[in-house]
Amino acid sequence: MAEEAVEKPGRQLGVVAILSVGVVLLALTTLTYLLHKLHHGDWSLPVALLIAAAKGLLIALFYMHLREQRASNGLVLITSVVFVAVLLVVCVLETRTRFAPTIPPGPFPVEALPGAMEDPRSARPPEPAGPREP
Repeated sequence: MAEEAVEKPGRQLGVVAILSVGVVLLALTTLTYLLHKLHHGDWSLPVALLIAAAKGLLIALFYMHLREQRASNGLVLITSVVFVAVLLVVCVLETRTRFAPTIPPGPFPVEALPGAMEDPRSARPPEPAGPREP
């Protein structure tokens, strides 16, 4: 019974493998930063989540040693990933299907908000508060 709890040394990774996983994580982090600077439209969120999921999976498998453990830990990992994916899909679908806000009926006429302009592109920045220099 005590022999089952002992880890097998043949499944552990060497220093080179751990460092190569670290280089891959740095490359994915660099890719995340570089893609942040580009505009992808609707693909920004899925690409960012895919890269984040890949980094999280690498960390869980190699640095948290889930790769070396029994299958029950892998089942817990897969179950948690499925639940997170379901929650993300539900959140994204909910925000995509919201109705546009409407003005509720009331006894008052609808007016523009204070400070609202007809053409915001022609706006000048506000003057600084305080004494002016001569």
